[in-house]
Amino acid sequence: MQGYFKQTLAGWAAVLCALVVAVPASGQSRVEQPGTLGLTMSGTYGLMTGNTLYGNRFDDGAGLTLGVRYVVASNWSVGLSFFSQTFSAVPDTTGVDKLRVTDVTLDLFFYRDRNADASQYLMVGIGFYRPEMHFAGEEITFPGENLLLELGLGAEVFIKENWGLELSGRAFGYVGDGLTPLDISQGVESEGSFSVGLQGQVGLIYYLLR
Repeated sequence: MQGYFKQTLAGWAAVLCALVVAVPASGQSRVEQPGTLGLTMSGTYGLMTGNTLYGNRFDDGAGLTLGVRYVVASNWSVGLSFFSQTFSAVPDTTGVDKLRVTDVTLDLFFYRDRNADASQYLMVGIGFYRPEMHFAGEEITFPGENLLLELGLGAEVFIKENWGLELSGRAFGYVGDGLTPLDISQGVESEGSFSVGLQGQVGLIYYLLR
């Protein structure tokens, strides 16, 4: 099942990359001036991978993202993003039900052309995440907050002067061994300290034009 979802996500990522590379500028009058603020809300689908406790215990799931973007130059924006992502446990994992991760990232966006109908960007981010492991019987344990790295491609596909569809694909690097107090008491050992999460986003962006 995990292999099927990974292939599906890879297919969507290829479509997104084609969109980001191929959509030409259309010479629209809309220009996001420095100081313009953008608000985003997206639904997400993600996968957890890696030969780690996170990667071996958990598979895929849905989530929600809220963000703020601030235009600092014609091709650059900075942003603050808030993620809530859930990963279900793989079928043969004993006792564990799901992993819920809350992320906060500071993002830097480089835009290819803001006058295009599809304003394409490359982004990098850094922040921290708070994992919650949900066990059978409604017990929740916390491995502890840690560092988060982010890299992605996306496009803002405008449907009105200041409204657009937000499409992106992102990779997250989760630093941490994933051990909870319950794991330590049971003698579980870490299998690695760097997990990778793959995420696709579809949502809306609204710019407060001046």
